[in-house]
Amino acid sequence: MPPRAPDSRLNATALLALLVGIFGTICLFWGIAGIGAIVLGFVAVHEIKRSEGRQHGRGFALAGITLGALHLLALSLGLAAVFVFSAHPTAFFGRPAARPPRATTFLPPKLPTMASAAPTGERLGAASREPVTKTTALGKLTLVDPGGEVSALAPLVAAQQRLATSEHQKLVLWVTATDCMPCNGVSVALAHRRMQDALAGVRFLRVDAADFHVELAKLGVPVDVMPGFALIGGDGSPADYVNGGEWDADIPENIAPVLGNFVRGTYRTRRNPWRGPPRADETAL
Repeated sequence: MPPRAPDSRLNATALLALLVGIFGTICLFWGIAGIGAIVLGFVAVHEIKRSEGRQHGRGFALAGITLGALHLLALSLGLAAVFVFSAHPTAFFGRPAARPPRATTFLPPKLPTMASAAPTGERLGAASREPVTKTTALGKLTLVDPGGEVSALAPLVAAQQRLATSEHQKLVLWVTATDCMPCNGVSVALAHRRMQDALAGVRFLRVDAADFHVELAKLGVPVDVMPGFALIGGDGSPADYVNGGEWDADIPENIAPVLGNFVRGTYRTRRNPWRGPPRADETAL
């Protein structure tokens, strides 16, 4: 670089490059100011070099170039952070708090009075069911809906347990209720591939809580959160229980892992642990 002449003057472009870099830093115009400071800085360096010592200010030009480069780097990092946050918001704020169980306002059915007693042979809740018990094969699993001829739950469970044992299936008592939207969500999800794979070899006995409220209470099967699922053991009593509060949206991707691990006995971490059926010295609520 030629020596600086005694009458050397400050290069205006170098000063402008520095001012643009400072202005961008203060006003956060990182994109435009960053590019402007870099371009002006390189132009100033070239002009100072061509002046052969008649102009100075190379330090100002380099400072402008440095500020401009820092602006563009900060802008790039900011845009990258925005894109990452948009794609994976839980990486910054963690997973949202677990949604509380969707409790229903289920009330046990009122018994008919003498003045409004149902005719002989007609049972409470039977009118809402099919005339006879219906068994439906849904791919790799089986769905059983009790008909109007069923008057007691225990014999039905015992009969279905024998069928499940003979066909090497696991029997799950599925407790539902009228107008239960989460229950409908599970019904729709059964045909999905993930549900089929997770629940292969399962026999569901789907009962309405209003039809068998007393017997479900005696078994220790809760009816306050729908849908509910009780894994029936070899003696006909519930061996385990979960409800729809264990997952969030009622979609196969959420339901299949819970119910699949549940029927296999590997579902450990729970939002709503089950205390088990009542002991012989307890009274079911």
